[in-house]
Amino acid sequence: MTMIRTLKSIVLAGTAVALMAVINVGCRDMEGDQEQIRKMNLERFPIDTIDTEHDWNLVETMATTILADVDDNVARVQVLTANPYETDAEILAETFATKGEKVSMIFEMPLTSKDFYVAAVTRQGRYYVKKVTDAGIVQSFADGVVMSEGNFHTPIYQTFTFLFEEDFPLPGDFDFNDVVLRISRQVPSQNMLKLTVTLDAVGSNKKLAAAIRLDDVLYDQVAEVTIDEGLRFDEGLEGQRFFIDDKLLWKKGLTGEAVINLFDDAHWSLNPEQSDGIVSRPFLNTRKYEVNGESMTVEPQTRTYTIRFNEGVDASKILMSQIDPFIIEAYSSLSMEVHTYCYKFVESLWHYTSGSYNTDERMAWALMVPDAKFRYPAEGITIGRYRNGEIFGAYSRYYHSFGEWGRNHEKAIDWWQYPTSAQVY
Repeated sequence: MTMIRTLKSIVLAGTAVALMAVINVGCRDMEGDQEQIRKMNLERFPIDTIDTEHDWNLVETMATTILADVDDNVARVQVLTANPYETDAEILAETFATKGEKVSMIFEMPLTSKDFYVAAVTRQGRYYVKKVTDAGIVQSFADGVVMSEGNFHTPIYQTFTFLFEEDFPLPGDFDFNDVVLRISRQVPSQNMLKLTVTLDAVGSNKKLAAAIRLDDVLYDQVAEVTIDEGLRFDEGLEGQRFFIDDKLLWKKGLTGEAVINLFDDAHWSLNPEQSDGIVSRPFLNTRKYEVNGESMTVEPQTRTYTIRFNEGVDASKILMSQIDPFIIEAYSSLSMEVHTYCYKFVESLWHYTSGSYNTDERMAWALMVPDAKFRYPAEGITIGRYRNGEIFGAYSRYYHSFGEWGRNHEKAIDWWQYPTSAQVY
């Protein structure tokens, strides 16, 4: 058994008493048990003093209005991170428009970004691009349009990396690689949303499921969900499924919202292997070396979910912040959901808590990073520790560290751009 696996076992053994306090449904309301868990997390969370206003958010919501006043056959308008005639650009938002139409756009920009552009796109794919100097005024293409016959970088859709810890509400190792998902959104038509989901890594030895809740989108507003590739992530997985019926790609959540079924078993989805009828559970894509039966390097897997809405739903208005991916872990009689901080206490498919664990300390067990190529920590390496004045971990460069951001949400907002190369995958 490797040292990393041994350390994980020690952590789990050390929290067994607290675990027994929460796995019994009848005992989960006991104030003393929650206080015991709270104290344990205070001691083991990577940051000793979390900003009391922290929401672990790395994007800001912005709005602008675009006037498609170009002398051409306009089909769409977009908000871009950069000028595609000069460099790579991401599509932050898009919607459909006709010549002369004025449309309002809501989008989410990384806190580190200063500039953005708007574009009018013709049916032939020609781009009229303009840099925005004042988001509060109507963006017109009457002047300042960038056109070039040089190299054009076709914009790609904004992609976020979602990082999950498996042990909520108990402390883990906080390497945030137990499940790593990359997700982008696209709006092919007014009533259609495409979510492209890539399962990149599984840094865990236990069974983990995953789903996506569409915040403020009711189950009855969804007409159909299909997978473009035709096969599920966990195609061929046998036996009883953990959290959602095998025949359903989406179901009605506890609050009436639509929940998309991603996979019932993360390991099988990346590495469909069994030993004596039991799914193999090595670390997948979290170590830079392979150990037989303990760690492997495999190809990430991607599925594209096409969601068709009933009349009255404008898919272009569904922002990335409304895409709530979460993992599900089993603790005896309880099934625990792990969401990003803003949805930390949502019970989407399972009722697992009647109280708010750690709300005052604002601890996070899942993160959303606005970067398609974010380098997550290697197995067993904390994402960034800041305790007793000491900073270390995968993102620990001074003035650009995860720990400094945790202590003050207005500082080191670019921490995710400064990895310690030897400690990330």
